[in-house]
Amino acid sequence: MATIQLFDGNSLSRQDQLQVDRAWDIDRDIPWLNSIDDTKGLLPLDADALVFPGASVEQRLVISQYLGLVINSTISEMEGVIHHLKHHAWETWLDEFPVNPEMRQLGETFFAEERKHSLAFDRYNEKFVSQLHLPPEVLSRLMPKAFGSFFLKAIDLNARAGGAAFWWVVSAVEEVSIEIYRQMHQHEAKLEPLFFCVHRKHLEDEARHRNYAFLMLELGAKRPAGFIRRALWQTDLLWAQAWTTSWVLAELARIFEVRRIKSQHEWIRTLQSALPLMRKLGPVEILKRFFVNSPYVSHVLNPHHHRHTAKLAQKQRVLRFPWPQPTPFPTGVT
Repeated sequence: MATIQLFDGNSLSRQDQLQVDRAWDIDRDIPWLNSIDDTKGLLPLDADALVFPGASVEQRLVISQYLGLVINSTISEMEGVIHHLKHHAWETWLDEFPVNPEMRQLGETFFAEERKHSLAFDRYNEKFVSQLHLPPEVLSRLMPKAFGSFFLKAIDLNARAGGAAFWWVVSAVEEVSIEIYRQMHQHEAKLEPLFFCVHRKHLEDEARHRNYAFLMLELGAKRPAGFIRRALWQTDLLWAQAWTTSWVLAELARIFEVRRIKSQHEWIRTLQSALPLMRKLGPVEILKRFFVNSPYVSHVLNPHHHRHTAKLAQKQRVLRFPWPQPTPFPTGVT
């Protein structure tokens, strides 16, 4: 990130060309014709399968697959709403405070890549449901939805007011997706190959372009600001974290909707049978695990995992919540 400078058109142009030259094609570079290996999990789990202590081998497989679909959907929704906010959170900034043509072109490449990622994750989820002959409610009722949510409305309103909450969310999501892949990479042989391939391709783009959100936050700090904008700037990260947390927790609760799906499919029945295992922990312990111990979920909810974002927040002296230090349980337990 340090090699790319906001006001250096040459470095921005080189970055854009790098991303264009090494971009992958969603149809050509992912083997969509390959069948999904439904005997393998999508994500490596910890000993308690996040919040399902005592889960059987069959339950752990379905939980792993369910969580993988949720991760796909979460990233897809987060990266999908980026286009919804493009005008107020990006175009108006560059119109008001032009940097250089290269910054705008790099942004166009960034938005195009995010759209591609969203389509790839959705495509995998649809293929998984179709191949396993799962009821369509798996996607419509169990998967996270950002469009129409309070989360999106709040981020949109903040952007219209000139706030930067959107870019704080983007910077954190970019870091989370990279960390999730690192968890997967250690256990590649045990994971479903097509799922792993999609995340590997996603990582390739994210590792190259994750600096763009930080460039926009640097630009935000340099924009002329009146009283309202200064107040927003100090609290944008707080709001971004609060809105993201409330949305993620609400969407995780969608798992209980599986009880309403009337299906004799073994996958559905197995996921339904795992729900009572959560009672062994209780709501307080579940929340603690979500924020401190659980892989994947704590990576999203606990900002201590977002090291580059936290470093920038400290540098720019913006307000942050005093989150507890995370201690994720190790994954890969069979």
